[in-house]
Amino acid sequence: MNKKSLAYGLLIGGVVGGVASLLTSPSSGKEIRAQIKDKKDDWTVVIEEMKGHIGELKESIGTLSQEGKETVLQLSKDLQASFKQWQASTEPNNQRLQEEIQSIQRTIEALEKSINSANTTNQ
Repeated sequence: MNKKSLAYGLLIGGVVGGVASLLTSPSSGKEIRAQIKDKKDDWTVVIEEMKGHIGELKESIGTLSQEGKETVLQLSKDLQASFKQWQASTEPNNQRLQEEIQSIQRTIEALEKSINSANTTNQ
């Protein structure tokens, strides 16, 4: 929801409510004018307070947004560093596994040759 429309809605609703209550009250014209003058000052104070609160809200949202961006950026950097560290820690195991796989392949090739040579001698 737009902040301006919220503020305008509150302001217009307050004015309409105030006018409606003044028109339905059983007071004389002088009393109504005096009440309007009194309420005008109250409304001015309320509007100024609303402006201040809206400014504070806007500032808080900006700060929160900036902090959120910084947090996400830091989290991303931390994850990248952790991933690189994990890769570095698993590299020796990867090399060892590659060597074992090559050894197993050589063993399989040797077994195939011995089976083939045994089959050729038996025939």
